[in-house]
Order: sequence, then C-alpha cells, then structure tokens
Amino acid sequence: MHDLIPAVMDARLLALLARWRGAAKGQAIADPVAEFSDHAPHLLVIEPEGSGNRYAHYGAAFARHFGADLTGRVIDVLPAEILPPDRRGMLEFEYTYARRLNLPLWRSYTAQFQGGSTETWQRLVLPVGNGTLVVGAYPVTDVGCDGSGAALLRLVINRVPVVLEDDGGISDLALSLRDFCDTQMHVAELEVLATRDSLTGVANLRHFHHLAGLELDHARRMGRSFSLLALDIDHFKSINDTWGHAAGDDALKAFVAACRVAIREYDILGRIGGEEFAVALPNTGIDGAKVIGERLRRQVEEMVVRPAKGDVFDLTVSVGVAYWGPSDQATPEAVAPDVAELLKQADAALYRAKAAGRNRVMIA
Repeated sequence: MHDLIPAVMDARLLALLARWRGAAKGQAIADPVAEFSDHAPHLLVIEPEGSGNRYAHYGAAFARHFGADLTGRVIDVLPAEILPPDRRGMLEFEYTYARRLNLPLWRSYTAQFQGGSTETWQRLVLPVGNGTLVVGAYPVTDVGCDGSGAALLRLVINRVPVVLEDDGGISDLALSLRDFCDTQMHVAELEVLATRDSLTGVANLRHFHHLAGLELDHARRMGRSFSLLALDIDHFKSINDTWGHAAGDDALKAFVAACRVAIREYDILGRIGGEEFAVALPNTGIDGAKVIGERLRRQVEEMVVRPAKGDVFDLTVSVGVAYWGPSDQATPEAVAPDVAELLKQADAALYRAKAAGRNRVMIA
C-alpha cells in the first residue's frame, strides 16, 4: 500500500506532505502560510472558532475557482449556495477527525466550479498544532490506467477520507462507506430543520436574517441597491376563527406559493412570524421593489384558498417597502442599516398600509 500512495497522490500534495513531516516534528507551526509558502495559493488555514471553524487563510486558487474569497469567514454559517450542507458537514467531520487523531487525512472530491466546469481535486488535511489545520488541495487528472490497486485507491479516496500514518502508509479509513452516506443524509436533514420553516418550507427568521445580511453586506461592498419587503396577511386571525387552524395552515402554504410566483428566483423569502413574512431583494432599487411588491400583492389577491373542508376564501396582503442604496451612505465610513433596522422601517410602512385600508403597498 505504501507504493500505491505515490502512484495516486498528486505530486504537489506529496511535496506538501513531505514538507509537513519535516517541519512539524511534533511541534506547532506558528506561521503555516510562511512555512508552506510554495503552496500558499492552494492552501487553506483552518482555525477553531467557538464550536466551528474559520478560514484564517483562503488561497487565491480557491477564490478563483469558487468565485468568492472566504478569508475570515466561519464555515458553519456560510450560505448553501457557497457551501452546500453535504460538503459543509463533511468538512466539519474531517477537521474534527484530523484534530482528534493528529494525523493527516487525504481524499478527493469532484465539484462544479466557476464557468460550469466539473473538476476533481485532491485535498490533504494536516494538523499543525493548537487546533490549527492546514489544507492543501490541487486539481488532478486521473488517467485510470495505472493498475487495479491504484484504481481501487482512487475510488476509495473519492468516497471517504483516508488516514495516513507518520511513515507515509495508510492507517485506516476515517469512516465506513455506509457511515459516510448516512452522515451526508443526516447533515442535509439537519440543515433543513435548522434553517427552514417547517410548515411553509421558506427560510425561518434566523436564516432569513443571515441570508439577507449577506446580501446587504454584498450590496454595500459593491455599491449596489438593496430593498426589503415586509408582508402581513390581512385579517388572518379571522381565518383561524372562522375555518380553523388547519385552514389557516392551508392559507399560509397557498400564500407562500403565490409569493414564489411573484418574486424572482434569487430573491429571499422568509417567515418571520405567524402570518408575517419578508422578502429580501438584492440589487433592487426603490422603484423595482415597489413593482415587485405590487406584483406580489396582486398575485395574492387573485388566488383562492380551498381548505380540506371544502370552504373557499381569498386573501389579501399589506406590504411595506424599505430601501438602501449607495446614495444613502454619506461617506465611505458611514455605517449602513442592518437587516433588523431595514425590517423595522419596512414594518412601519406596513402598519401605514394597514391603517390606510390594507391590501396595498407603502414605501418607508
């Protein structure tokens, strides 16, 4: 098995592993980026951050291939479009496992990168002391003609992490293939439970604030507009009182379906209270936000709810709109409102819409 590793492991990772063995020698490495400077563009430095992990260094090759520089970002709060739940769970597992054993982990993974190309990368997780990890990763091309043993090893590292001994041999698999599959499914299920409203399937309050906050931060950095809609179903209590709570649940699900038709694919819809919802509108000025708010209001007004008992009723919604744009920032150092503040402004406009007769859109 010792002979198979040089045949399968990318030569650059072999060099990184040899450098790590020579540098670590059981001691902590104070500056991993300087120590492994030849690999810096393809290097991650992972530091513990509370119960999670933070990218202390994010190599330029990753920023280029994944389309984002995640330096300083905490892994377990990254949005799913940057790091899907299955990959996030696998990374957290690898990092915990490598720290516990204080041994390298080696694996490969295949993913879609910027531009839509699919590539296979090999990665090596190396403990460097004090809970810090160095991860080297390079794209590879598997020729597939180097013998059955090497082919089997390629298959294994593409499924589960392999634990390497200090002498260069393979110690063990980090987990069985069945455990790996079960873990992937479990992590994805937990991600849904933690971030989604159980009735309607949209983002819950906490996740909405997180996703909308990322978009607002991006708008500030890029000098783009950002708008937010606060939505409240009119006379919702009377629905529960008249037709029962099951009918109210049906109304909420029908309302969300209508909202999805009215908003764009990249807009963020969240449930922030009983019959209260919000929509984050990235790269959208006040005029565009009003158009979307009116389209949403009409979509809800035109729908009919048919609960299980056969009763039929309709809904209307009141909408408040809040907006932030580059022109609102007097100086580069000025602090823009956060999502909570914008939501407060949108709520104030929403209450004005209620007071004016409901079923209308008002601007903060």
